[in-house]
Amino acid sequence: MEEQLAQTFLLIAAAFVAVAILARLRLSPVLGYLAAGLLLGPHGIGAVTDSEGTHFFGELGIALLMFVIGLEFSVPRLLSSGGAMIGLGFGTVAGATVLAGAASHFLVGLPLLPAALLGGAIAMSSTAIIQKHLVDTDAVSSRHGVAATGIVLFEDLVALILLSLIAALPAAASEVEMEKVLLRMGVSFVALAGVALLARRTLGRLLGWVARSGPDETFLLAVLTLVVGASLAAEKIGLSLPIGAFVVGMMVGESDFRHQLEEEIRPFRDLLLGVFFVTIGMSVDWSQILAQPAVTFLVLTAILVVKFLVVFGVTRLSGLPASSAVKTGLLLAHSGELGLLIVGRSLDSALLSPAIGQPVLGAIAASMLVGPILAQWSDRAGDLILRSRDPRGAEIETAVRTTSQELKGHVVLAGCGPVGRLVALTLEASDIPYLAIERNVERLRRAQQDGHNAVFGDASRAGILKAAGVDRAAAIIVLVNNWHRSVRIIREAKRLNPGIQVIASLRDDAHLGELAQAGAAHVFPENYAAGLGLGAQALMTLGMSADDATDRIRAMRGQLSPDLQIVPR
Repeated sequence: MEEQLAQTFLLIAAAFVAVAILARLRLSPVLGYLAAGLLLGPHGIGAVTDSEGTHFFGELGIALLMFVIGLEFSVPRLLSSGGAMIGLGFGTVAGATVLAGAASHFLVGLPLLPAALLGGAIAMSSTAIIQKHLVDTDAVSSRHGVAATGIVLFEDLVALILLSLIAALPAAASEVEMEKVLLRMGVSFVALAGVALLARRTLGRLLGWVARSGPDETFLLAVLTLVVGASLAAEKIGLSLPIGAFVVGMMVGESDFRHQLEEEIRPFRDLLLGVFFVTIGMSVDWSQILAQPAVTFLVLTAILVVKFLVVFGVTRLSGLPASSAVKTGLLLAHSGELGLLIVGRSLDSALLSPAIGQPVLGAIAASMLVGPILAQWSDRAGDLILRSRDPRGAEIETAVRTTSQELKGHVVLAGCGPVGRLVALTLEASDIPYLAIERNVERLRRAQQDGHNAVFGDASRAGILKAAGVDRAAAIIVLVNNWHRSVRIIREAKRLNPGIQVIASLRDDAHLGELAQAGAAHVFPENYAAGLGLGAQALMTLGMSADDATDRIRAMRGQLSPDLQIVPR
């Protein structure tokens, strides 16, 4: 007992340190869990043994992950993203799987089935890395954001099928056995799906009753019971554990409790999934990788090059401009956690030999380390392509220039979302000329419907800013949620017009210094605006004059934002 407790402490402490360091470096925490397993596992310093209990909790983490993925596969979500998911997803997954599988079969000599599984594993990308980048860069609804989201949704579905196949497959299956395995898996899947469809309405009512009648922990226990029970049922009828959790997730994904379910499950999912990735790290044999480092590097290079070319080609064929295709290709060029899972399961089932599977595990983990770097490069590469090759860029600049040609001493709004529309109303009420630039189509349509002077364009591009007349404008107000883009906009605006006044808005106060150094004279974090506005109202409600309240709030804001005392460059 004491030895198990000591090993548990070592694993948790090592994972904590590794994840904390990687979080500071803005890298995926998955790499931290892998590093902890690599270091402490039987192939590292040997401080932790590879126990069945650890693997069991890792299996539960996989089930919870697939449950959350199932929530994303609700019927309305599938219908809304069906074109991008099926067309782009099938093309990229099939292309990468065929190329990687063919190379494994003809160059390495793997049988067709293990080669196909290896190709499927390499075709997977990290949903966590991709979605984090899209959210951070405010690009979820962009062309490449929609394409990337559709592709990873399809990859999740393919991963589920591959995991079920691995679970149902004997270690050394022949072609005849494969037919039987596929038939049995298909019958079991149809049976489970049929039961799920019949129980769908009943399950929604049950969750509604639990949510209304019990405390929060009752609802959580009900969800965990459903997930574990469905996983057990799937195992009993010959399917993999994750598929039962996935089906339950789909069943409840259309209910009113979807977001609550995600919030309730997330802590358990993250913790147990972290345990799973620790076990993957423990299973990586350093001796196999170090014995042939050139092979691991070659596999890593092949993953990045093949996936980029496949994604770029498929997205271009689908009609995406070259800039968006480059961004999508670089964003999805790495392999991800589901690829680790598929290779790990294949090694456990002896479908892959350690001599082949271990270098692939190392290459996939390394690609996840490279993934965030490629994602950051994707925006710059796409912009370069847009400037040099995409004819729409010139058309957009012409449209912006036509709208701004009679403006002088005006205000340029970089962004016209909810906050931007309020600023536009204020300027209109004061008869101050302005031009708003917005790249989000929905926000642009809303601004134009409200009668604001808004045009389509990306304000982080120098050509768009020049077309908007920044060189003759009095001020620019940057209303972009992503601080990286805000810094680029400010620097471009100051380069085109060194005397322009720069006002910027941010969601929080985390990057005030960066915006001040770029040239912003005034930065208004939205959390400050809300809090100080409420404080000013409280002071006036308690009898303080409006002038005194304004002076007090201004003084407090100066104390809260010392970064703005930096002289802009």
